[in-house]
Amino acid sequence: MFIFDVETLGKRSNSVILSMAAIHFDPDTKPSPQELRDGAFFAKFNVVEQMKEYRREANQSTMDWWNKQCRNVRVASFLPNFMDCSFMDGYESMRNWVDSKNDTKCWVWARGNLDQLVMDDIEEQLGLEPIWPYARWRDVRTAVDFLYNTTNGYVDVNYPGFNSRNDITKHNPIDDCVLDAMQLMYGVKR
Repeated sequence: MFIFDVETLGKRSNSVILSMAAIHFDPDTKPSPQELRDGAFFAKFNVVEQMKEYRREANQSTMDWWNKQCRNVRVASFLPNFMDCSFMDGYESMRNWVDSKNDTKCWVWARGNLDQLVMDDIEEQLGLEPIWPYARWRDVRTAVDFLYNTTNGYVDVNYPGFNSRNDITKHNPIDDCVLDAMQLMYGVKR
């Protein structure tokens, strides 16, 4: 199965995509957080290209929110970098990475529905065959709440040496994927 995360400049389906990450894992093998990180896919995109060529939108309040995040998170996704790739280059790289996992009947987990909506929107806008079919998407928050009787989509993780407060930087898309995978595999009721 896959865990997927995008960072955007808004909360609408046509928002600019800053970056995206995905992790593929077999929950039966119970990978470690480092194994999840080591196998992650990550792409950071050229924002100007998306706004000019694709007319993707940026929301001022979201940009203000990004400016309040820690420097590491802003560097990872928000701040422009000479290595930012075109959307199509990053998207095709992710498609190749997903195809290399040879897991065509998998689920793809995301926290909430924005990630799926943004991907569906840009794939439709550009006439792209979806990387993951619509019916494969699942919501991590709902699964966590159902499995562990929580109401906020988060649960403690029981894995030796893992502390989500110290080991995860929220809004870093790879770390967001790692945390969601850890909660699904190693979650414990509070």
